[in-house]
Amino acid sequence: MKISKKLTSKESFAILREIENRKCPDGVKYSEWREERDRQQAEAIRNLIPEVGLGCTICYYSDRRAATVTKIISPCKIEVTFNQTECVDYYAGDYKILPELEGGAKVFTKRRNGCWVADGQAYKGGVLLMLHYQSHYIDPHF
Repeated sequence: MKISKKLTSKESFAILREIENRKCPDGVKYSEWREERDRQQAEAIRNLIPEVGLGCTICYYSDRRAATVTKIISPCKIEVTFNQTECVDYYAGDYKILPELEGGAKVFTKRRNGCWVADGQAYKGGVLLMLHYQSHYIDPHF
């Protein structure tokens, strides 16, 4: 999907939601349809445009931290800050994400492959940022 005009954040998320809500048409082999839909979904995720206030997730190996975009430095560099959380059940990994922010800002850069990676880290083995959902989980096994 080539983007011919500059999209807004809301438009980029609308494209992703439209792809996610598609149903397999009758007469089409499901596995082929699903493979194409998954490819389009991955491309839409790579093309998401962040905006200040957007909830996101920082992925550290088996842990995830809920965060919010707090500053757009450039189209390929943003700052995010952790959301405060309330632990409901540590061993079940159940947390309530609060709107209040805590801690210092973390900077992420968008790489050529479309992934957001912590500034100064390599994509492989680095800390990643997911813009399309907000989640918090601390793995109790470590």
